[in-house]
Amino acid sequence: MAQTQLEAAQRFPKLTFTLEQGKQFGPRVGRLCLTRPSDSPSNHVIDIRTPNFLIGTSRGAVPHFSRDHVHSANGISWINVSFESFLEQTPPVPTYQTGSQPLHNFLGFDSSKHIVSLSLRDPLDAREMPPNGNSHVSAVCMRGVRKVTPADWRSYVLKMQPDIAFALSDTPFTAPPHSQKRMTKSIERSAAWLADLLRPVENAMDDSPAESIPNVFVHMVGGTSTSARRTFSYSLTETLHGLEANAVKPLLCLDEGVAGYAFDLATFHVRPARPSTLNDRGGGIEIAENSLILQNSESLAQTPTPDTAGTPTSLSSDMIEPLSSLSLATTLNELLHASLDPLPIAKPRLVTDVRSPHEILRLIRDIGVDVFDAGWAVKAADIGVAFDFIFPVPKEHDSSPDHRKRDIGHNLYDAKYAHDFISLADAFLAGNDRTSSSKTPICPCAACSPVAPAFPIHHSKVDVQSHQAHADDGTSQQQFLPPFTRAYLHHLLHTHEMSAHTLLVAHNVAVLDALLTGVRTILSGHVDQDEAAAIFGREVTRFEEAYDRAMTVFHTARNNWKDVKYARGKGRLTREAQRDKDIRSVHSSEVQ
Repeated sequence: MAQTQLEAAQRFPKLTFTLEQGKQFGPRVGRLCLTRPSDSPSNHVIDIRTPNFLIGTSRGAVPHFSRDHVHSANGISWINVSFESFLEQTPPVPTYQTGSQPLHNFLGFDSSKHIVSLSLRDPLDAREMPPNGNSHVSAVCMRGVRKVTPADWRSYVLKMQPDIAFALSDTPFTAPPHSQKRMTKSIERSAAWLADLLRPVENAMDDSPAESIPNVFVHMVGGTSTSARRTFSYSLTETLHGLEANAVKPLLCLDEGVAGYAFDLATFHVRPARPSTLNDRGGGIEIAENSLILQNSESLAQTPTPDTAGTPTSLSSDMIEPLSSLSLATTLNELLHASLDPLPIAKPRLVTDVRSPHEILRLIRDIGVDVFDAGWAVKAADIGVAFDFIFPVPKEHDSSPDHRKRDIGHNLYDAKYAHDFISLADAFLAGNDRTSSSKTPICPCAACSPVAPAFPIHHSKVDVQSHQAHADDGTSQQQFLPPFTRAYLHHLLHTHEMSAHTLLVAHNVAVLDALLTGVRTILSGHVDQDEAAAIFGREVTRFEEAYDRAMTVFHTARNNWKDVKYARGKGRLTREAQRDKDIRSVHSSEVQ
C-alpha cells in the first residue's frame, strides 16, 4: 500500500505559472506550464499562454465531441472532468484504470497536448442540493445524490492522478444571502478539506518521507460577503501551528500548496425570489434576468434568509437560462477584489460560468482573470447559435449599416438562413477562401475550414498497396475543403442531426480562442504595462459599442430551439392545437 502511494506521488506533474506582464488587478499576460515527471511515458511540457480557457465534460466527454474532434481542435489545451458523474458505482469505474496517467488513458485524452483537471462537482451546475455536512460534500450522479468525504476525494485524486485537482469546498446550494453562522461553517470546512488534500504522501517503508502533493486549485468561498471572502483568503496565508502544521509539513501555510484560485459565478446568477413568486414554479429561487447579477453586498447581508419551505430540491432546466443578458455588476468586482487582495499575485485565476464575451473582457480588464470556462460557448451551440465576433474590432465592424449593434452570433434555427450558402462567420474567412492578400483572419474550425485527409484511410492490404505510390511521392499536403454553410447547418438543426451541434461547438470554441488570442496580442504588444492596459481598455469599450451586450439573439434562438425540439414526439398534436389557439386569440385581439 505504501509503495502504491509512493508511486502515485512520484507521478504528479509540476505546474508553474509565470506572470509576464500585469499588476495585482488589471489586464495581465502569463504562461501556464505543466512539466510531467521524467519517468513518465510521455515526457512532455505543455505550455499555455494566458488569458485562455478550459472546457468542461459530461461523463468525461466534451459535449458533442468525439475524441478525434478534441484532438483536432487546436484551441483546446485544458479539459476539466466532473467526477460526480461517475459516482453511481462504488468504487467509481475510472478508479479501476491502472498504469501511469490513468485519467488520460481512461478518457482517451492526449497527455502531450491536454491538461486534464479533476473536480468533484460541475461548476456550472446551479441546482439546489441537500446541504453539505462537516465530513461530506453532496454530489449528484445519475442515481441521485451521493455523499463524498474528504478521505474519499483524496483517494480518488491519488488514484486518478489528474494534472490539476480542485479541493472540496463547502459552497451553499441555496440562493444568497446566507447567515453568518453558515458562512463561518463554509470557511472552516473549506480550509479543513483543503488541508486534508494537501497532506503529503509518505513512504512508510523507511524514515525518509518521499513527499508530494497534486497541483491543487482552491474554490474561493465567502458568497456575497466581502468580509467572509477576505477572511477565507487570510486563512490560506496565515502560518500554521501545532497539529495543523504537522499535517501539511513542510508547508508553512495552506497557500504554499495552492497552485491557483477558482471563482464559481454560478451561485451569483441565483437570487431569492420575491414573496409574490414563492408559490410559482421554482418557489424561493429565481434567475436574474437583468444586468445586475448581484444586489449591493450590504443590502444582501441585511436581507433575511428566504423561506425555502416550498423550494424544490433542484432547479428545473427551464428556470436556468443557459445564456441570458446577464452582465457584471459593480459588486462582483468588489467580491473578487476582497478574495484576491490578501493573496499573492503570481498564481493563476480561474473563473467559471461566464456568460458572454463582454463579461470575459471586463473580468480581464478589471480583475486580471487568467482562465475562463467555455461552457457558455457549448450551450450556445446547444441552441443553434454560431458565434460571429472578433477582438479587437476592425474599423469596418464598429457598427452595422443601420447603426445598430451587431449580434454576437447567428441563430441558425431562423428561417432566413435556409438559403444562406456562406460560411458561419462574417468576421472570419473560411480556409478555402484564403488568399495571399487577405487580411481577415481564418477560422480554423472543422465547420469553416474542414481539412481533407492527408493520407487515404486503409481498410485492407489491398488499399495499402494501391495508395503506396501516393504515399511515396511526398506530394500529400493539407488541403481545405469548402466550408459547411449556414443553410446546411440550418437543415441539420431542423432535422435533429447531432452533427449540427458538433460543428457549432467546434466553431464557437475556435471563435472564443481567437478572442483570447486577440487579448494576448494587444497586451503583449506594448512594453509599458500602463499603455497596454489603456489601449486594451479602449478596445473593450469599442467591442461593447459594436456588439449587442443584451445578446437578444440567444433568447430568440432558445425559443426557436424549443419550437423545433417539441415539433414531434409525444403530445405533438396537443401542442399544435394549443399553438393554433394562441395564434387565433392574438389575431382576434388585433382585429378588435
